[in-house]
Parts: sequence; C-alpha cells; structure tokens
Amino acid sequence: MAQATLTFLRGPLKPVVWAAKDNGSHAHKVAPGTNPRVSPDGQSVAYSPVKGGIFGSELVVAPVDGSAPPRRLLGNVREPFYLVWSPDSTTIAALRGPELGARQLVLIDVASGAVRTVARGFFGGFSFEPGGGQLVYARASKEKFPPRSDIYRVDVSGGNLTRLTHDHRSQNPLWGPDNEIVFVKQLGAKQRRYGPKNELFLMNSDGKGVRQLTHTRVDPLLFGLTPTQWSANGSRLLAEFNGQDTSYAVTVNPRTGAQRPVTKAREQGFAATALSADGKSILGMTGGFEPGPGHKVLSIPYGGGRPKVLAKNAFEPDWSR
Repeated sequence: MAQATLTFLRGPLKPVVWAAKDNGSHAHKVAPGTNPRVSPDGQSVAYSPVKGGIFGSELVVAPVDGSAPPRRLLGNVREPFYLVWSPDSTTIAALRGPELGARQLVLIDVASGAVRTVARGFFGGFSFEPGGGQLVYARASKEKFPPRSDIYRVDVSGGNLTRLTHDHRSQNPLWGPDNEIVFVKQLGAKQRRYGPKNELFLMNSDGKGVRQLTHTRVDPLLFGLTPTQWSANGSRLLAEFNGQDTSYAVTVNPRTGAQRPVTKAREQGFAATALSADGKSILGMTGGFEPGPGHKVLSIPYGGGRPKVLAKNAFEPDWSR
C-alpha cells in the first residue's frame, strides 16, 4: 500500500499521462500518451506515446517518479486496452500486428526488452494467473462476428498449451484466486437480431466445473457483462456492463451471481477500471466512456457509499492499490 500509485489521462484532444499517489495527491505529468497501465509494484507505467500530436502504436515504459526517460518496448501495438502486467511486474502481455489481419499475443520482459510470441490469431482478452506462471487467453482463428473464440492456458515460460473451452463462443477470461477463471460466453446469437449477449461463467483452471454465474437482462444494442477484476481473496468481483453508448460498473457476487450497479446512472454513469486488492474500493471515472473535459476520476466503496474525487478533468485511470 505504501507504494500504491494512480495513473490517469488529462486532455482528450492532446492526452497526457499523469501519475500520483493512489489518493490523488502529488500528481505530476509523465509524458504525452494514451492507455496508461501502472505496474503492480507501483514503480512503472506503460503507455502508448503521442508524438507531435500523432497517436502512435508503440508501447513504452517509464518510472512514475520521472527518474529515467521512457523506454520503448514494442512497436505495432494493437488493442492496447487489453495490455496487462504480470503480478510480479516483470512481464507485460500485449498484442501486436498489422493494422488489418491477425495479431500476435506477445510477452515482453520489461528489464531486457525481449519479446516472445505466445500465439497468433484474433484475441478477446488475456490474464495472468495470480502466481504469474501461466497465462490464459481467448483466441479465434478467423475474424468474424460474433467471434468464434475459445480459451487457452499456457505456461509463461513456454510450452504446456491447454485448450480449456470448445464451444467457439468464450472470451474475456480473468484468472482469479483458488484456480478459478471467470469468463464470458456469448449467448443467443441466432435469436438476437443485433448480436449475442454476454453472460459470466466460471470454470476451474483445467477447464472443468463450468457453470453459469450470471443471468442478466440485456436489451437489444447492448452486450452485457465483461469481468474487470477480482479481489485478492476471491470474495468480490467487479464487472462492466457495456453496449451502444453504455458503460457502467456492476458488482457481482462470485458465489451467487447477484449483481448490483455501483451507481444509479447508466449511460453516462460511473465506468469502472479497477478493483483494489482488498476488494474495498472501486476505481473509475464519471461522465461516460468517451473522454471529455468534465470527467472525474473517483474511488467508490465496493459496498456502496460516498465517492471520493481523486482527480478532476481526468479519465482512463489505473492503480496499483
């Protein structure tokens, strides 16, 4: 907790990465960039730099205290919102590839900059296991909608690839405690005119014990739930309800599937980005999912209560709490 760091963006037209303590104090600029992700140890922030007003496709890493200049890790980065750090802050999982076509899921050694390709295809999320030794990811071989994706598990050191699902409709896996994985199944594709809905399912890390966790009403043009983060003890789960012009935070009981929107507002409500390890605090932003000058970065108690403003005129937060 002493090293907990908050990062966020300011300036929707000319975005700049900022860093601060996790209570919002001692805020300072890092560099022009987008999609900031702070390392679990709170020492570094990875982001895509903006140079000369041009949004690039590079990935760089910089110390949050400004003690060294940013260091380039990867080029041709795609879907940077999927980027994740390993729990020990030594490795980053990311996607790279051409503007059109298949992607490569790669693991980057932050210290050396070495890059290793794990898989190729079209990806729908990936997550490290809590110990950091394995990675779970959703992959489809072809680009289609809805994606015909399944979930795979692989050792970070290489080898031992295991396919966990075979239904061609599973994606967005999030590895939690006790070797349990929450993931999305897309349901009702043939019955729903505008696309399938997302429901959360649980399975063991070996792909067994699959069960449906949530039963959600999802209107047309809406997608439903996507998992955001587990608490460290596995007793709490944060998710986001998404759809056309819609994104708002929802708490989910990982045992019963009971859901509760974090705030009453929907389309322009509180969009969550992270859950603290102790499960007590939710990080997110007000003003909807599209960045604007009126956005605020907030923390809200998981069980409900008064929000705390951490940064004004700020959006896309992440923290290491």
